[in-house]
Amino acid sequence: MNKIKIILAITTFLSFQSSAQYTSFKNQKNQKGYEISGEVTGLDDTSIILAYYFGGKQYAKDTAYSKSGKFTFKGEKKLDGGMYLVVLPEQKYFDIIISEQRFSFKTDLKNLVTNMSFRNSKENTPFYNYLNFIVEKQKQVAPLKSRLVNASGTEKEKLTLEQKNIDKEVTDFRNKFLTENPDIFFTTILIASIDPIIPSQPIDNDGPKDENFAFNYYKKHFWDNLNFSDQRILKTRMFLPKMEQYLDKMTAKIPDSIIISADVIISKAKENNEVFKYVVSHITSTYERSKIMGMDAVFVHMVEKYYMKNLCPWIDSTQLEKIIERAEKISPNLIGKKAPEFVDFYGRPFMKDLNGTAHTIESLNAKYTLLVFYGPTCGHCKKEVPKIKNAVDSLKNLNIDIKSFAVATEFDVDEWKKFLEEQKIEDWLNVADISFDDEGNPLANSDWRDKYDIYSTPVVYLLDKEKRILAKRINHDQLKEIILRLEDL
Repeated sequence: MNKIKIILAITTFLSFQSSAQYTSFKNQKNQKGYEISGEVTGLDDTSIILAYYFGGKQYAKDTAYSKSGKFTFKGEKKLDGGMYLVVLPEQKYFDIIISEQRFSFKTDLKNLVTNMSFRNSKENTPFYNYLNFIVEKQKQVAPLKSRLVNASGTEKEKLTLEQKNIDKEVTDFRNKFLTENPDIFFTTILIASIDPIIPSQPIDNDGPKDENFAFNYYKKHFWDNLNFSDQRILKTRMFLPKMEQYLDKMTAKIPDSIIISADVIISKAKENNEVFKYVVSHITSTYERSKIMGMDAVFVHMVEKYYMKNLCPWIDSTQLEKIIERAEKISPNLIGKKAPEFVDFYGRPFMKDLNGTAHTIESLNAKYTLLVFYGPTCGHCKKEVPKIKNAVDSLKNLNIDIKSFAVATEFDVDEWKKFLEEQKIEDWLNVADISFDDEGNPLANSDWRDKYDIYSTPVVYLLDKEKRILAKRINHDQLKEIILRLEDL
């Protein structure tokens, strides 16, 4: 039954028998635009939408008005090839393959699936014949699955054999379909859905058995059956889930591993400019927005390897500058890197306490250093800092060596003093970069806000003994959880 599930997963829920006849399509090449006519018996006069799949969503492409069930989608520019859907009222819809630009279909509102037929479409006729067969087999399998739940002995063996026979029918039908329809787009989709066949593990009597052989082989050959050179794969509901499966389910959730997998996909996507554009853009935006700590390293990698090297011509200069600037702000504070020190261009420390004494992060000797950025007038800071202090104090009570280096991000000294007293954090190392020019305007002694990506407060970093970044942008609960896990407590 696994094979049936796999095939069904990449196809639409529809199935129906088609009586369409094959016709010549030579004239279509010389005609401009598209014209797709439909007739749905029993349909009221209403608006009909032609939409397409892209990136896991559906987008409207055209609208037609149904009169006595008849309507026509028509435009002066040819449609991009791919899988589209015709959307009717009351959330009813069905899929069609767009390859030809001029064809028609007819069906009945009561039985959209089984009563459908096409004219002048060499793509959709076999497409729906295949779907009809698969859904019919699904109907046969459903009762077998239900009976297998409580079956045992001879009955279980019989039901299992019936399932295997249906599996073989599906496989045989699919293979015959691929042989008879090598040039249609649905064949491309169907082939892409076929999982690689994992061979038996090579026997090596001299070495240990590779327990990960099957997985590693499967992942290595995961993309073998997908034609990256055909940009029509973008307009299907198959491509994005397949890419997400590879990145999210088959790759360890650590930046270095995801970077490797991302580069594998992108190297294959270079076969087509539009596919390359989509893959690079999707991966970049996904990991820029990721809520998983540390995944911004993937975003930085994408920018440095593809955007900074002028491999993304679809991005205008203004947007490119913003993307690069964002990556440059994140890069210095990636997890695993040493925390940027608070020194100016000449290497002089500039973060000073209320007495005017300068301090550096390195001067704070502790197994863990908590780096806290806060605004003395920030309402959220006033709520979160006390909770952070309680978390730090509770860790100290467990004999954990942790110290706090707290940076005020505002320029009002009186507000700073008031904040320290109210929050009772005088035992922290409290510093600020407060200086003014001759006209009384505030000055910053370096680009430390950019290096730590401080665009709001509070922001909390956790550093190890060597002042490498262990975690960032964490709250008080995450602080305790991370350190207790590191300490195995």
